[in-house]
Amino acid sequence: MSNQITTAFPLKTFRTDFLNWSKETSGKNILSCSPKTSAELLDVINWAVDNKFKVRPVGIQHNWSRLTIDNNADNSDVVLVDMTKHLNAATIVKHGDYGYITAQTGIQMEALVTLLEKKKLGFYSMPAPGDLTLGGVLAIGGHGTGIASVNEERPAGGSWGTVSNNIVELKAIVWDDKLKQYVLKTFERTNPEISAFMVHVGRAFIYEVKLQVPRNKRLRCQSFVNVPAVELFGQEGEGIRTYTSYLDKCGRAEIIWFPFTTTPWLKIWTESPAYNRISKPVHSPFNYPFSDNIPVQVSDLVRKIHNGFPELTPSLGNLMFNLVNIGLGATISSDLWGWSKDVLMYIKPDTLRVTANGYVIITRRENIQKVLSEFKAKYESMVDIYKKSNAYPMNGPIEIRVTGLDNPADTDIAGAVPPALSAARPVDAHPEWDVAIWLDNLTMPGTPDSLKFFRELEEWVFNHYSGDYATVRVEWSKGWGYSEKDAWDNETVIDTLIPDSLTQGITDGYDWRFAKATLDKYDPHYLYSSPLTMRLFKATL
Repeated sequence: MSNQITTAFPLKTFRTDFLNWSKETSGKNILSCSPKTSAELLDVINWAVDNKFKVRPVGIQHNWSRLTIDNNADNSDVVLVDMTKHLNAATIVKHGDYGYITAQTGIQMEALVTLLEKKKLGFYSMPAPGDLTLGGVLAIGGHGTGIASVNEERPAGGSWGTVSNNIVELKAIVWDDKLKQYVLKTFERTNPEISAFMVHVGRAFIYEVKLQVPRNKRLRCQSFVNVPAVELFGQEGEGIRTYTSYLDKCGRAEIIWFPFTTTPWLKIWTESPAYNRISKPVHSPFNYPFSDNIPVQVSDLVRKIHNGFPELTPSLGNLMFNLVNIGLGATISSDLWGWSKDVLMYIKPDTLRVTANGYVIITRRENIQKVLSEFKAKYESMVDIYKKSNAYPMNGPIEIRVTGLDNPADTDIAGAVPPALSAARPVDAHPEWDVAIWLDNLTMPGTPDSLKFFRELEEWVFNHYSGDYATVRVEWSKGWGYSEKDAWDNETVIDTLIPDSLTQGITDGYDWRFAKATLDKYDPHYLYSSPLTMRLFKATL
């Protein structure tokens, strides 16, 4: 950027380097700014369109997919807008047993739920990291794990879907064709066009949102490391400790299954208003320090694996499991009790950095065990085939979570519309499909054969979970669209499978085409689009 253009910029600027969570996407010396008000933000965005620049909001960069910048690309025409420094205010209004929080999107999730807790409000399902901005979470449809247990009713102000389904209203910065400039516009949940903004995949700039929030609850979080995978993932009727059995009991369960081990780390969360005198009371989040700091044994094994000894991968999987097993006992953290944020948030920034794929299976609740059993069988067969060639592409865990769908009825707002681009968006043609199963495979960045493994698994997932059985969508924040060269590079996935997954079976009009047309209308200059989203939405200037 020339000194003349820098001087003309409406705010003080600085240069920053961009580096995402897995360190697979980076950019150097990118023009940046930190607006303090909506007026300053509008000045930046309108300067950008006048000077043919792109604008990207940035938060903590805890993401895998390249929705902000491409890796090592020319970013000389990009302005990064840091939302975290100043645009992080929030106000809360109580309404009986639930309430509403109106927050600027630069606020981090830990700060947001801490404010809610002080007003006796809290989410029962949300992403595990605390260092995520609200704007980032909503952009990709961030989620936790949780469906209704048997006979459990949805609480007032609650939702079984993603965080985006809690949106009541939002303010976005959009193009006004009459004024020929970008302006701040409010969209309410009954406005059909809000459906394109609630999960926008980086194609919009959301300034502020209003969310509904239920009354806070105390939860008991129990960890188990003695339930065999064959039982947990087994078909219905093959054991008494299936994943579904825990969902029926408490509604909230998560599986972390390390490679080449036989028993996963299972966590369940149960509503527990009164202290039971058994659990360990906790008063702050991040209660698994053994998973936050990378021990020398792990870093040494990772180094050896990447230096030509892939056959050590089973040892790494067993070491990670043993660290959890021993750590739970050493820190007395296998049975915790506290307010929702203190037991739902557990991932810190110094947790081991991995890359991950992510798919969402939309199906009937009765199919959960069938989906998991088939996935386990396919995964293990692929691992065995690769192992015979001394290839170990997967050295991180499988992670399983289940949520409900983004049903607009959860808002109790007459005429509310669904988030069109949410991976948990209901399929109108299949009202019996009522759950979203989130499947993630993790591995170290750069692991040999990992792209090949991911590509083969992705093809099977899309082909297998189809028809009247289920449908598949990608988890926007993770890896998907695998080619021989990279993630987010497969023409069939990007050009056909993703648009189809958010179009087929959707009859209410809020589909991929409607979302694309709406986002094109309000950002015709593709000011907010990265190279990936330009390709994904077939954008042309």
